Amino acid sequence: MKASDLIVAGELILSGPVLLDEYASWMYEEEVFFCPRMVREALQELGEGRVTVRLNSDGGHVWGGEQVRAILAGHPGGTDIVVEGLAASSASLIFMAGTSRRMSSGSQLMIHDPSGYAWGTEKELRKAADDLDRAANLYASVYASASGKSPEEVREIMKAETWYSPEEAVAEGFADSIDGASTDDRVPVAAYATMEAALEAYTLSAKSFRAMHVRKREGYLPPNNSTAARSEPDGGTSAISANPSEMEIIMTKPNPAAHAVTPTTPAVEPAPVMTAPDVVAAERARARGIREMSAAFVASGRLAQADVDTLIDDGTSVADASARFMSIMAAAEPVGRSSSPTAQITRDETEARREGLVQAMMRNYEGPGAQFRGMRLRGLAMELSGAGRSYSDTESIRLGMRATTMLGGALGVSDFAYITTEVMNRSLIAEYARRGANWQVVTGAPMTAADFRELHAVRFGGDFQLKTVKENGEYQEATLNDQAEGLKVERRGRTINLTFEAVVNDDMGAFDRIPREFAMAARVMESSMVWSLIRTNAVLKSDNVALFHATHKNLAGSAGAISVTTVGAGRKALWEQTAFGSKDKDDFLQVEPNLLIVPPALEVDALQFATATTPARDGDINPYKGTLRPITVPNIGAAAGGSDTAWYLVSEDLPPISVAYLEGYEAPTVQTIEGMNPDKVTMNARHIFGAAASEFRGAYKNAGA
Repeated sequence: MKASDLIVAGELILSGPVLLDEYASWMYEEEVFFCPRMVREALQELGEGRVTVRLNSDGGHVWGGEQVRAILAGHPGGTDIVVEGLAASSASLIFMAGTSRRMSSGSQLMIHDPSGYAWGTEKELRKAADDLDRAANLYASVYASASGKSPEEVREIMKAETWYSPEEAVAEGFADSIDGASTDDRVPVAAYATMEAALEAYTLSAKSFRAMHVRKREGYLPPNNSTAARSEPDGGTSAISANPSEMEIIMTKPNPAAHAVTPTTPAVEPAPVMTAPDVVAAERARARGIREMSAAFVASGRLAQADVDTLIDDGTSVADASARFMSIMAAAEPVGRSSSPTAQITRDETEARREGLVQAMMRNYEGPGAQFRGMRLRGLAMELSGAGRSYSDTESIRLGMRATTMLGGALGVSDFAYITTEVMNRSLIAEYARRGANWQVVTGAPMTAADFRELHAVRFGGDFQLKTVKENGEYQEATLNDQAEGLKVERRGRTINLTFEAVVNDDMGAFDRIPREFAMAARVMESSMVWSLIRTNAVLKSDNVALFHATHKNLAGSAGAISVTTVGAGRKALWEQTAFGSKDKDDFLQVEPNLLIVPPALEVDALQFATATTPARDGDINPYKGTLRPITVPNIGAAAGGSDTAWYLVSEDLPPISVAYLEGYEAPTVQTIEGMNPDKVTMNARHIFGAAASEFRGAYKNAGA
């Protein structure tokens, strides 16, 4: 089929199953179906005015259904959708797009939960279930918006798989009116007074297929869980059975002749007759359903195409085919493989397209991004609008900024907002990692905070000196002590607005400029928090004494410039630091400093002191050359409120500062806070980080001269 085949007398005819664009390419030209691409192209041919849409579909792929719904809902002139026959499953979702929603007097509406299939590990199967639950909640919001019900009410309707007559659909708010309501042309229940009459009413040609499914219509089917059978004149048999969810008609040997029936019950209206085209369409839908279900497993090698063809040829229903496929694959599993299957839940094309758009906006054309090579901000909005260039570009951009084809409006975020925020996030993290942090030389490994309450950076110690074991083999106990320093993370951030004007102007520079500036700001924030603790000589919470203090034996008694003598005094002080809580005079930690930290004013002095040279006399030898790495830090100088003369010795094995990130926020992030506004996308860039002075025994300060 082509898009033009959907247009009849100026109206859009959506008949048959709804497919994804990718699946539509597999179909035979004569098959009846529709897909999002065909609907979009047909609407472009019909123009921007009001369009009448006539719908008769038992549903199909839910992503395709949602995409068609979004396309119809976004049509500039609006749509009048009329259900002629059936709008079930994803077709009922499409029905909700109508500016007006009407049903023919004999039509039906069916709403239920989306379903799918999965194969993989326990974790993968749980994820598949979570994905279905999330999708169901999204679609419930669509039904709720159209009907005026709450999403919770709609979820119960979906779970129950609810069927509606036109009157019921109008009463429940899912439809606005009934076409031809004055004429009740529905088949009465009496038409199915006997199972035999229903069988005789069916006329099938000699080429009819062996199996088909007819959905149950409340009150118009034979009794549940019942079966009737008859012998055919040619020796074949026919049977009809019903259960609470469907009626199945099985022709084990079709009889090409129509059968006349003399009812044994009081005269009733003629029962409906299914014509040969209806049977062919139903058979094609069955075969298509089996092909779609098996595609991923055939591609992975877990099913053979011959297995699929066999089930299609022998008339197996879609539901039974699923069980047969599972049995075939289970039987093929090697012994011991059941706990570690290799088949994976396949990645859907919507996710691949979304990832491709993100990558293209980051100028990464490997993988999914290749199909969108060269795309810019303006092109992204137009791609998401689905409107192409059939009318005003600015209107296409506005439509694209609020389109929800891929996400269904999840949490009030449009596709455009999601993609641009994701690009900002990834670019920001990359810039943040590229810049590095000079404060890491005075901090330990970052801790993780579960919330914004105070963390404790605990310092352990004790009397660990080995003692003489007594004659009776008794060991003397060692006492363990600890002190805790308080540390809290704090949140800082700014708001970013990506405006409609910036999109129209194609401001790609925003994706370079904004992440770079925020990454720089995050590193500045961290440096300020860490180095201010050194610069201001922060007080430790554990003993209420400043980090560098005579009590801690890590502050020079007399100030002096960097020299062999002053550095030697600092090294002596650190060598003589003992374990916290120790009572033994020999329990030294043997801390050896390896960093010489100075403000910019002392950078030359530090480099000269640490650079290896050959002295003229042995007495001029600097024994510490090569043992200290100079680090220049502007945050501790006079320009930042510190000192241009003070310098520090630090051991990286015993850093003086502890830092922490909030769990899950180990780098700055961008989050959308307003993502459905066609005039702008508003994001918050934030960074959550904390620092505290926690250890005095690995650092030494000299006020300098």
